[in-house]
This record gives sequence, structure tokens and C-alpha cells, in this order.
Amino acid sequence: MSTYLITGASILDGEPTDVLIRDGVVARVSTSSTTGGATDEATDEAATGSTTEVVDGTGMVLLPGLVDLHTHLREPGREDAETVETGTMAAAMGGFTAVHAMANTEPVADTAGVVEQVTNGVAVRMAVLYLLLGGSEPIETPAERAPQGPPAVGGEE
Repeated sequence: MSTYLITGASILDGEPTDVLIRDGVVARVSTSSTTGGATDEATDEAATGSTTEVVDGTGMVLLPGLVDLHTHLREPGREDAETVETGTMAAAMGGFTAVHAMANTEPVADTAGVVEQVTNGVAVRMAVLYLLLGGSEPIETPAERAPQGPPAVGGEE
């Protein structure tokens, strides 16, 4: 059982707050000045033999995990620019708990085969939740596009 107590962090309104987290779930939130709050509960747990890691949050802002809905991880094809591992590590360092990777890869993630190639083995390399946004249709090159006639003039079609 993992228990963490974050003390003195600011939440939204800026008031110093203590937050007790038990097994990844917020168990108690109270202002730092409140008696009988999260600090007292953590002290009670410590007395019963449970170990509580105390984190001094003074001067810090405590937020829920952020989600990036528009991430360019460039894998496969452009690993020189970014990989799932480096991109998700950077996201974690910035407070993000999930990223949605765009399909602009080489090849484009617009088929089950490419999506499988990208996601195969990714779980061991990701630092945050990784979700791949697949393309809805293959991207055409200019040579593959159907020729279009001149634009309509004067209401003609």
C-alpha cells in the first residue's frame, strides 16, 4: 500500500492545502491549517505501521494530470525528431498524464497494420498514457488526386 501526503500545495484558489493519496486515489483534502485533516490522518496511519511519504508542496500548485490532445510523436518514420519514449517522458516532466498522438507519421497511421506497428511494444516505452489518433483515410499525393475542373463561374455547375 503506497501512501503519500502532499503538504502546503496551492489548489486553484491558492490556499495551502494538504492532500493524502492512498494507492493512487485521493483519500483526503484539507487546508493546511485544518486540524483533523489529511495531515492528522497520515499521522494516524504512521502510528499503525503504514509508511507515508511526505512531499513538501510549499510554493507549488497542485493540479490534476493534464492531457495533451495534439501531440506529434513522429513514430514511425521520423524517430530522429521524436519517439514515443522521448515524447511521453517530456510530457510527464510537464505534468501531463496522457497524450494523443497525431497520425502524421511516415507511413501515416491510417491502416490497422501501421497502427499495430506503432503500438506494438509501446507499453514498455511510454512514461504516460499514449493514445494514437489514426487517420480516417489515406493521404493522397498531388499526383494521386483526381483532376478537378475549373471553378464554376456565374452559378454554373
